[in-house]
Amino acid sequence: MWQTKSSKIVYENPWMRVFEDQVIMPNGSDGMYGYVESKSDSVYVVPIDDEGYTYIVEQQRYTTKQLSWECVAGRNEGDDPETAAKRELLEETGIRAKTVIPIGRVRVANGISTFTSSFCIAKDLTKVSNKLDEKDGITAAKRLHLSEVEDKIMSGEITCSQSIAAFFMAMKYLERAE
Repeated sequence: MWQTKSSKIVYENPWMRVFEDQVIMPNGSDGMYGYVESKSDSVYVVPIDDEGYTYIVEQQRYTTKQLSWECVAGRNEGDDPETAAKRELLEETGIRAKTVIPIGRVRVANGISTFTSSFCIAKDLTKVSNKLDEKDGITAAKRLHLSEVEDKIMSGEITCSQSIAAFFMAMKYLERAE
């Protein structure tokens, strides 16, 4: 069993803290463990329209310096997952959802982070705006069938692990609901 001997924050900003802990490892040896504590969870929302189509967003990612096709997502900002999902969907795609169904929750990189993400499906969709969330680097939103999303995942066009998990969980949820 891991034991913490001491813990210190080595970096902090409004979104996260980075810890460096002195530990006793499960084998009894002394060691150091670093991890990131998130100050807010996130939500990933898979919008599904009446024809079985969804929307993905293209986003400029600072960390990779690349464009990335991803699931609609964002921080909960203190809201429950359903409220956050509706907000993020509207901000990133201009789509309003009447119904949001929570379908699961995952830990992200649980060996180095406390970060968790909730996954939701959004239904009863209405396009109300063509405005995209440019401050977060959203450059495009694309409507495509879920089978096309699966093809993009398998071909390596969608590489965000949380997006992949959200889409596959949504597909499995919908399959079971039939």
